[in-house]
Amino acid sequence: MRTRADRESAARISDCVLALLNDQPFFGSLALRLPIRPDRSRQTLASDGKEIRYSPDWVATTDAHLIKTAIGRVVLACALKHHTRRGDRDPERWQRASQLVTHHLLKDAGFQLPPDAEAWADLSAEEAYDRLPEPDPDDEAQPPPSPSGSPPPPPAGAGDGSDDRDGTPSPTPNTPGDPHTPSNDAPGGDPDTDTETDTDPGESPSSDPSGTGEIMDAAPGADTSGNADAPDFTQEEQDWDEAMHQALNLARAQGNAPGAVKETIDAAHRSTLDWRSLLRRYMTDSAARDYSWSAPNRRFIDSGLYLPSIRSEGMDAIAIIIDSSGSVDRDMLAAFWSEIRNVAAEIEPERVIVLQVDAALQDEQHYHPHELPLRIDVKGRYGTDFRPGFTRLAEQHIRPAVCLYFTDMDCSDYPDTRPDFPVVWVNYGPRPSERNREPWGERIDIPTPRTRNT
Repeated sequence: MRTRADRESAARISDCVLALLNDQPFFGSLALRLPIRPDRSRQTLASDGKEIRYSPDWVATTDAHLIKTAIGRVVLACALKHHTRRGDRDPERWQRASQLVTHHLLKDAGFQLPPDAEAWADLSAEEAYDRLPEPDPDDEAQPPPSPSGSPPPPPAGAGDGSDDRDGTPSPTPNTPGDPHTPSNDAPGGDPDTDTETDTDPGESPSSDPSGTGEIMDAAPGADTSGNADAPDFTQEEQDWDEAMHQALNLARAQGNAPGAVKETIDAAHRSTLDWRSLLRRYMTDSAARDYSWSAPNRRFIDSGLYLPSIRSEGMDAIAIIIDSSGSVDRDMLAAFWSEIRNVAAEIEPERVIVLQVDAALQDEQHYHPHELPLRIDVKGRYGTDFRPGFTRLAEQHIRPAVCLYFTDMDCSDYPDTRPDFPVVWVNYGPRPSERNREPWGERIDIPTPRTRNT
């Protein structure tokens, strides 16, 4: 009985991930990168950024749209780094804050939430946490006040005939709006085995106040700060940065990128990522990605789930235009070029086209990604004009996967028409004014001694 019930729950989870891949590719592709396994110590469904765990009983008795919502919520919370940012905050209060701010983004993306699930817009998890009341020992489950001043929603279970009015989650919670209540009598249930848990020693008790998925604390990486009290999540956060932007790129390619999620992520990460991480993101996002059924995804085989893998296709070319005018910063160019060499070797485009341009085209070289020289010998040193490099690419009918333009932005001579390929302005000068601000494309600002205080 238990084995069959587990197989049925695994099949339901698999179906929900496949549905997300089709209908919500941003969320589906994020879910596809995490192993999924049953865990009876969880109330509903949870993630710590390394895997997704689910309660087989909850999955067996919960509507599919709520399972998809829970999967979407936990991977979104990981993309926003809620699993690494709790610090010393109260776990249950942080859980509620995470749910409140992600619910708004999920609703905007088209997910169905439980009827009583509240959503707060335009707040970070930290801001939502500060607005929530501190836990009251005499009444731990008071609903939070709404920022808009409207009355808070009733506790889960209110109005449905339940006498449980304190809002405290039960070990097997009732999904709002779902006529089924998980219990030891659920299909495949066994009172002797339902009490077993897979909780790791020291792991926080399961808490999912809204029934929309639980975010768990990430396991810290190796501490590089010398402070044992300061866990290091650097690698974990970088991994999620890359996964998140790859997922956005995949969703954009399918014409289904969630607008509010994209705006939130861009705002949250542009100020926290250094220029090297941003440069890597723009280059890796340019690699075409899609789903492949030619081989099952190995992450899920042990859990009995048959899901596709995400494959990366090679790209034809990357174009790099270097502003070789007299103001070029050689130290910044060396750092920029070193990063280019590393990422190009990783994503392996067919070729890397390097143009040196001041007021005219001064040099052109085509390289294999593993044959890029250690350094660039600057040629030119005259005025600046942004048009000749794009003109040269058009003359050769080159449409690169991405064009990176290394410059101090001290020029206002842009092409009259926008190229039909992504352009990233890598700016090592002051932030541009209205006179010379880029009319299209993305911009990465490299902080230098002369620009940090600008």
